[in-house]
Amino acid sequence: MDKDFILVSIVGVGVLLTLVFVAQSYFKGGGGNVAVDEISTVSGGVATTSLTTVEEAVPAEVAVATPSEAEAVVPVVLAPVVPECVIVDDFTNGASQLSWFAVNDGVMGGLSQGAVSLASGALVHTGIINTNGGGFSSVRAGLPEDALVGYTRLQIRLNTFGRQYAVNFGDNRYRSVSHRALLPASPGDTWQEVFVPFDQTVPTRIGFRVNAEPFAASAINELSLILADGADGPFRMEVAWIKACL
Repeated sequence: MDKDFILVSIVGVGVLLTLVFVAQSYFKGGGGNVAVDEISTVSGGVATTSLTTVEEAVPAEVAVATPSEAEAVVPVVLAPVVPECVIVDDFTNGASQLSWFAVNDGVMGGLSQGAVSLASGALVHTGIINTNGGGFSSVRAGLPEDALVGYTRLQIRLNTFGRQYAVNFGDNRYRSVSHRALLPASPGDTWQEVFVPFDQTVPTRIGFRVNAEPFAASAINELSLILADGADGPFRMEVAWIKACL
C-alpha cells in the first residue's frame, strides 16, 4: 500500500511539473504564436512529456512588384524659343556688323552726292540731292543668307531730319528687282522707330513698280535705305539700329 501511494505521488508530481513547464513555455512564447510538438515517453513506468519543437509565427514577406522590362524613356525636346526681334545691325557702339556703302545716281548719269559713315553711335548718311538726273542717294549692305527668314517685318530707329526715305530689299531671284516700302518722314530733327511689314512692300526696278514675285524672306540678299523724294538740296539721315521682328 505504501509503495502504491509512493508511485502515485511520483506520477502526480511528474504530471504537475510537466503542466507547469508547458504553461511557462506557453506564456513566454506569446500564446498562440508558439507551436508545441508533444512526444510522450515512458520512463520507469512514468509518462512524461517533452517539448521537441518551438516555432514562432513569421509574417509573410511583402511582395514588391518590379517591372519586368525597363520602361522606354522618352526625351523631352524643348521647342526652340524664337525671339520677338533680332538685331540686323546695331550702330550704337560705334561699330557695324554689316558692310555699308553708298550708291548715288551717278550710276545713271546723275549729279547727286552722298556718303556713309559711323559717328556718334549711328550710321550717318549725308550729301546733296540733285534732281537734274537720277535724283537719289542710298546706303546699302549685303545680308547674310536667310537673315530675315522667320520674321515678318523690319524695325528701324532713325532720324531723317524731315526727309522721306524708303527701304529696299534686294531679291536674289532677279538681277535688278527690289521690294520697296516708304518710311514716314521724321518731323524735323526727331528720332522715331518705324516698322516695315514685309507684306506691304512692292516689287520695283529703278524706282518703278514691276510685275514680279512677291516678297520672300529667303530670297532677300541686300538691304538699302534710299532717298529719292524729288527735293533738291542737302540731306542727313542717322540710324541707331535695325531689327527683324515677328
